Amino acid sequence: MKTKKNSSGMNYWMDKKGPIFCHWRAEKKMKRPAIVFDLVGTLLQTALPVGVVYSKLLTEYGIRSDPKVMHNNFIKVFDFFKLRPQGTIPKDGDDKMFWEKIVKTVLQESGIPLGSFFFDYFNKLYSYYSQKEAWKPYPEVMSALEKMSSLGFPLFVASNWDSRARTVLMEWGIRQYFLDIFLSAEWGVAKPEALFYHLVLLKTTKVSSTVFFVEDDPQMIFPYSEKIRFFLLKRPFVNLFDLLSQLQKSSYGK
Repeated sequence: MKTKKNSSGMNYWMDKKGPIFCHWRAEKKMKRPAIVFDLVGTLLQTALPVGVVYSKLLTEYGIRSDPKVMHNNFIKVFDFFKLRPQGTIPKDGDDKMFWEKIVKTVLQESGIPLGSFFFDYFNKLYSYYSQKEAWKPYPEVMSALEKMSSLGFPLFVASNWDSRARTVLMEWGIRQYFLDIFLSAEWGVAKPEALFYHLVLLKTTKVSSTVFFVEDDPQMIFPYSEKIRFFLLKRPFVNLFDLLSQLQKSSYGK
């Protein structure tokens, strides 16, 4: 792995697929940074493809659908709605209205007429994704978190999700590794809004002056800040042990 510098003097860690680290300027021994993980796509993945779950549940209402079409439409719809401005996000942890809009649009895009079944169907979906069996950690997550925690890195979660995240993390036995969990649906603001990142900095300032955000989505990377670093987790090419390896080689890990 090679280190390169762009025209503005910003350092990147490179692999065969391109830059992994953004905004890296560690040149001397520093206090261990707080590591703030995204959740879905970074630590957790769905146990089954979303389209499979949506289609299987529809059969309970006598409706047939194509799981692949449903899945592709979910990806398209979620990508369209995922960037949410302030004022559209709750603060009570319940983000049902957002997910209802997502599910409605996915069904409509998949040619499924909305009928009296919808609200019962949606509530079952919403409940399902609050349960352990709907999710699974990526293979290295448990051991990587255990190692990072044992080395003294303060660990956090910051996710554009709702209060269901707490239940899922607890049921999977992952909650124990994190000092705190920051959720957009409890703050009323979401990534990549600047306010979200600044709130994280305020919440983590007691344990570290520098924060590493571990993200799988490049759209969630915040513009340059002296106190914020990013690790772009490009699964399946990169995993959490790649992050740990580079931290241990740097001044932050010594």
